[in-house]
Amino acid sequence: MATEDSSPAPRHRHRAPRNPYNGTVAAAVVLLVLMAATHWVMGRPGAPPPVAASIASSKVIFRPCPVRSCADYPVPSQVRGITIAALQNYLYLTRSVKAQIHATHSWNVNAIRLQIVQDRLVGASGHRYSHGYSLGYMKNIQQIVAYALRRHLNVVLNAQTEVSLGFSANENLPTVATRAFWQVMTRYYGDNPHVVFDLFNEPRYCNWAMWTRSMQSLVDYVRRRGSLNQLWVEGLWWGSTFAGLPHLLSGQGIVYSFHHPGAPWPWQGWVPGYQPGVMGPPLWNVAFGDLAAVGVPMVNGEFVNYIGGYYWPRSTQMVSQYLHYLAVHHVGMVAWSLQPGIMTANNKPSSAVSEPQGAGRLVWRYFHQRALPAGPYRVEIVQQRFGRTPPSGPP
Repeated sequence: MATEDSSPAPRHRHRAPRNPYNGTVAAAVVLLVLMAATHWVMGRPGAPPPVAASIASSKVIFRPCPVRSCADYPVPSQVRGITIAALQNYLYLTRSVKAQIHATHSWNVNAIRLQIVQDRLVGASGHRYSHGYSLGYMKNIQQIVAYALRRHLNVVLNAQTEVSLGFSANENLPTVATRAFWQVMTRYYGDNPHVVFDLFNEPRYCNWAMWTRSMQSLVDYVRRRGSLNQLWVEGLWWGSTFAGLPHLLSGQGIVYSFHHPGAPWPWQGWVPGYQPGVMGPPLWNVAFGDLAAVGVPMVNGEFVNYIGGYYWPRSTQMVSQYLHYLAVHHVGMVAWSLQPGIMTANNKPSSAVSEPQGAGRLVWRYFHQRALPAGPYRVEIVQQRFGRTPPSGPP
């Protein structure tokens, strides 16, 4: 984006001066259009998104599975998960991966989430390999999934398309390769209720119309291929919000997943209606809480809080409040991830880092249903980070 110093000079240097009144009117019109656009995306402050209001006025039953009995499927509100670290680039059953899966017992976890590089499995075109997919990569995936299932864990498989080592396409929405990816996964796991399909990691650079077309088409495709799995679909802006969602997707067995809602990060200000650094229940309400309150199955598919990444200052209070909010709204959570300084205190996956470095201790207590230190709800203002100055407000 051009800065004030780098903006190009006007093209028409000798054009006659404009009527200042006309410029004022034009500016007012532009301002009204921008306000209307933000209102359309986010809704009124404190008001539920359009879909939440329509659900509240009707009797809609949401099922976490597409079959008659959901007894063997994960209950979204009860998901306590960990994203396995270091698998995005190389998915192998290493000693580190085994140690993390073993550590799930000490964390009281019932699910693991695996981010799998879509283009590595099937190629960016969906036809990279003569067999249809990489046999070696799929064998590694099978080994880890089987290892986790034998330990009575649910396994969440995620199609990852962000830039990774050797794969730079960075697809922002599902592609033909995404369909090929889930065709392969359905062949292996389509009838296993303990395997969840997290259809696309962090949709980005799109609006709700684009998102709805892409996700509904992918859901329909996976069901036509014979998948009976629980499906997770992630929201807009790197999966961070469902604010402004016009309507839910068609079908049952769909869970709405969000990542790091409003957590401070350099791109947070791109989200329409969000104020960089402003945090608290008002933002959580529009991002996912209003939908959860009317019974829509929701899960926090990625949560982390640590210095050096997503981070809320006053982290003991803020993270405690946030976890309490999830519990009250019956929202499950997958933490990211068992790495030193992020969730763990050292190289032992069973250790837990404490605030202010990271929120591992709080997540551990939450997963064990232990009491959390928490104060009254209030909006928090994050101090200046990443070269960003927070808006004026209470300290």
